Amino acid sequence: MLIDSGCKSNLISDETWEYLKENNVNCSNQIKEPKKIFLAYGSTTPLKVKGSFETSIKVNGKITHSTVYVISDGSRNLLGKDTALQLGVLKLGDMEVDSVKELKTPFPKFKNIIVEIPTDPSVKPVMQPYRRIPIPLEEKIHEKIEELLEMDIIEEVNGPSKWVSPIVPILKDNGEVRVCVDMRRANEAILRENHPLPCMCHLLPKIKRAHFFSKLDISNAFHQVELDPNSRHLTTFITSKGLYRYKRLMFGITSAPELFQKIIEKMLIKCEGALNFIDDILVWAIAKKSTMHICLTF
Repeated sequence: MLIDSGCKSNLISDETWEYLKENNVNCSNQIKEPKKIFLAYGSTTPLKVKGSFETSIKVNGKITHSTVYVISDGSRNLLGKDTALQLGVLKLGDMEVDSVKELKTPFPKFKNIIVEIPTDPSVKPVMQPYRRIPIPLEEKIHEKIEELLEMDIIEEVNGPSKWVSPIVPILKDNGEVRVCVDMRRANEAILRENHPLPCMCHLLPKIKRAHFFSKLDISNAFHQVELDPNSRHLTTFITSKGLYRYKRLMFGITSAPELFQKIIEKMLIKCEGALNFIDDILVWAIAKKSTMHICLTF
């Protein structure tokens, strides 16, 4: 029987009723054509009730005495809400429901790619103090930090750090919080990669004859690049729970776009008909009279 929390009564088809009679079902108080009206979902035509009877229903050692209605040409046997609650096979409300926390898996990263961030040794490290944040956001920030730890994007700092930056919480439209690190002081010591970012005047000539396009957007792109352990101290940030630092490339680093652009360019260099602007990849092809085959392998 299908448990139906939207129906209080127990319903069976006339075919099931014939099967029960053949197997000598123990029932009582049989009524032919009881005065009971049932409507199928979304229908205004009443179902034809062939009869009803009382019987004992047993599930997992629990027994209850209930009334069952027989429906002519019925397609399903339904166990009503009241009987299902008595037998313990249906629970309503949230009092007895255990909350389940979704475990985050480690965030993917590019294989055999570790980035080291060069710095100017003449720039003196700065340890900035904790910057207070609104109390209503503290719990959300702590949840976000735990999520980043589970995803292997950040790690806890258990000792002193030369560089310490404050965090800036950004509230999204959906109510979630993005944890950003104010890297302005640390960026003063970071040396730029000076790898040119492509502009439209360089990209358009490459695709001027193209007829077919497809765009790929890399999810949380910078976090897919692992940071060298010797460079992680630059990303150390302070919270009310202590110090943490990034194990992956982050958006606040001034050279991050240039580094990521160079990495993706090297990945796509042998892929004909593909180019990128940081984490946006454009795949294009030229139409030919003959059958065209496009193969893009990462």
